[in-house]
Amino acid sequence: MTKSQVSANLAKYSNLDIEIMSKEIITVSGSTGNIGHELVNLLSAAESSVRAVLRNFARARPLPGVTWLQADVSDGRVLDAVLAGTDRLFILTDNGPGFGRTQIAMIHAAERLGVKHVVKLSALGASPHTQSPLAHEHWLAEQALEKSGMSWTILRPHVFMQNWLGEVADTVRSEGAIYAAIGAGKVPFIDARDIAAVAAEALLHPEKHAGQKYVLTGDVAVGYESLAQAISKATGRDIVYKSLSMEEMRDRMEKQGIGAEMIDSYLALAAYQKAGGPTERVSASVKEILGRPARTIEDFAKDYRERF
Repeated sequence: MTKSQVSANLAKYSNLDIEIMSKEIITVSGSTGNIGHELVNLLSAAESSVRAVLRNFARARPLPGVTWLQADVSDGRVLDAVLAGTDRLFILTDNGPGFGRTQIAMIHAAERLGVKHVVKLSALGASPHTQSPLAHEHWLAEQALEKSGMSWTILRPHVFMQNWLGEVADTVRSEGAIYAAIGAGKVPFIDARDIAAVAAEALLHPEKHAGQKYVLTGDVAVGYESLAQAISKATGRDIVYKSLSMEEMRDRMEKQGIGAEMIDSYLALAAYQKAGGPTERVSASVKEILGRPARTIEDFAKDYRERF
């Protein structure tokens, strides 16, 4: 997609008059996923001027103060058009191979174009020593952001509850069962809506959150047995948890057509979670930043019970 095509795609569902006002423009990439969808809602409700970037324009929706822009940010040729005039930027891309390069290119373009503050969605465990390819790419992007001249906030969330809306929901509906490879391991799962709320705070009040790396978790670590109980209560059905070995889970994921790198990342994370220790640690960041408790798995199961 060319720069002119990106500009042309500002036409529908746009509020271009807002962008020429004095409000600072907040650009949100990944604006239609579990986090981005909620983040755009929150920023719109806060009467911000938002530029929401998406790949499929059919998913745009009329919201006050929101301009929808169709673009693929992995195409470096469109970054200037996407980011021009942006004051604050939220970086979220898919986790496909090479996503780190895409995010680093966005960071470099943002710095060149005068973006003031960047909020990056990263991952728990992002470090140069991680065994997870996904977490390592996040760490590389974090390094680029920290070395830039821009103000920044990095969010490192634990496992999203919304991840259960895929295969877990499928097997609950079809088999009344949940499969995972973490054994009796416990994790402080976090609702993506809480991640979005923290991101909104960091974008709306960057002076309070500049230079911060926030680990985001739920308020309590739970196992998949507890999740099965929560879904059972919400749906009125008897849901069970079936623990798989790492080999059984790899075979299951391969049969689903999942790529080798994503499988390796999942299994590396599952091994950490099964072992316990650091992956069970609860962070108070959500409660401290939002001034309320994080959503629980019971809240999640009730809100999404129709999906199960």
